[in-house]
Amino acid sequence: MKTDLVEIFQTIRAGIQPYATRGYTVHENSETGYDLYSEKNMELNGEKVTERFFAGVYINGNEVEVKVNTSEFSTTNQQLTSFGENIAGLKIAQLDDTKLKEVETLIEIIHTNFKEKEWI
Repeated sequence: MKTDLVEIFQTIRAGIQPYATRGYTVHENSETGYDLYSEKNMELNGEKVTERFFAGVYINGNEVEVKVNTSEFSTTNQQLTSFGENIAGLKIAQLDDTKLKEVETLIEIIHTNFKEKEWI
């Protein structure tokens, strides 16, 4: 069981980093934050969209936050924390193999949603 926030952050970041080769662009890559965006140009409701948040991991206080884009994705059946409009995820203070698998599955589900919506 990992309880060191830096170690938790680095472990989760290592799981998210491969998505940078799947069509996402790194926007933040620091000691306390790492996030990816889709930069596919598209039009949505008559408005041009040039970038869309995909996922990120951040050290915030005494927790590590894993955030994902929930646009056009139902999270009502999930136990996710809301981080604002169209962003939800998990707050993690301890990381074991089960929780890591939960994070990896969540990221893969959101990636699949992005592919289905042709956002990447």
